[in-house]
Formats: sequence, C-alpha cells, structure tokens
Amino acid sequence: MINLLLVTHGNFGRELLKSSELIIGNIENAESISFEYGNSFEELLNKVGEAVERLSKDDLIIFTDMYGGSPFNAVARVSNNRNFYHITGINFPLFIDIAVNRDTYSLEEIAEKIIKNGKKSIVFVNEKFLAD
Repeated sequence: MINLLLVTHGNFGRELLKSSELIIGNIENAESISFEYGNSFEELLNKVGEAVERLSKDDLIIFTDMYGGSPFNAVARVSNNRNFYHITGINFPLFIDIAVNRDTYSLEEIAEKIIKNGKKSIVFVNEKFLAD
C-alpha cells in the first residue's frame, strides 16, 4: 500500500484527512504534520524527517499545501537520498481520489493521475454554468 503524508500550514492537513474520512471512511497508512504558529522550522524539519523515516519503508507520497512554503521546504530538505514522491498544491477532491485509488495503481501511475486530475479539480463555476 502507498503511505500518505500531509505536511501543511496550520491544521489544514489534519482536517483534510478527517474530512476525507467523513466521505470514504477510515484512511489507513495516512498521517498529517501541522506547521503551526510558534513552531520553528527546525521542529517541522525534525517531524518530517521522523515521519519519512517511518513511512518510507513502503511507497510514500507526501503532499504539501503550497509551493515554496515552510512545509514544502521541509519536505524538500529531507528528500535527499530518500525515495518518495512529493506533490504540492493538494486539495480535497484530489486527496480523496488518491486515498481511494492508491491500491489500484503503481506509485508512478498515481503521480500521473494526481497531476492530470489536479487540473480538473479546479472549476470556474460561473463560466461552467454559462457554457452548459
């Protein structure tokens, strides 16, 4: 099974995981790390390093919320000599899709699916209704 790790600002990752479980049930082998006000970057880096060490014994995808933010930078820093995929810009429908389908596809196929479906998950609703 592909392990999932969410590393985000505030409680975004924790709440994304909890909200997803409301829809699809318990999500095994998934964790979140929150970078909260008052935490140092070093604390975050240590938490990420420990989680990667623990979870990367199997396939691992790490999701961060924003390119260039502290969670992104911490994951990028621990990526040296580690084998995991790092995807940034996670959102609710995309995470549910991956959590449901991660046993169906290989790690490489999941990464392709994330990028493809991520573009579909953002919809300008006003424009869509005018076109339909």
